[in-house]
Amino acid sequence: MPKTLRLVLPHGLMLAASVLLYWAATKIESNAGPGRIGPDAWPKAILVFMVLLCAWEVVRRLAMRPRLGPRDGEAAPPAEGGEADQPPPAMQPGKLAAGIGLVFAYVIAVPWVGFFVATALFLAAFPWFGGLRRPLLTGALGLAGSLALVVVFMRVAYISLPLGVGPFQALSLALLKAIGVS
Repeated sequence: MPKTLRLVLPHGLMLAASVLLYWAATKIESNAGPGRIGPDAWPKAILVFMVLLCAWEVVRRLAMRPRLGPRDGEAAPPAEGGEADQPPPAMQPGKLAAGIGLVFAYVIAVPWVGFFVATALFLAAFPWFGGLRRPLLTGALGLAGSLALVVVFMRVAYISLPLGVGPFQALSLALLKAIGVS
């Protein structure tokens, strides 16, 4: 496979899939009244962003192809002190495994602890396991991010979220009341 094709193939395939999914989203029937967002709006919006990001990445990879190194017998060009002179970051399979584990734990926990609590814990734990060891910052990021997502989903997109059970449900209901969702 040519090197150029290998550089753009993953994002090109995602671009094609996004376009096909957008076409499928145009078939979603909506009974939303005037001034209301129908069920087709959010999938389309996400797919438009995905198309734009994939197209950007394809263009970026084509425009910034890695330069070939020196040929056999030629001297390497002098270093300019740029980013290209830095060694690639070391692989960290432990962090990857922790991230994947957090995603699975999140999916399993959401029905029981509710969207707000599960998301706050996930958004705080993900950077922590990624190496950000500042508990106040990761905790604040988790709470602020979770609250922002609850507001967007419940107040803007009108999407029902899992409330959890027992005391988690009571917390979720109190939070929804505080942000004006009945």
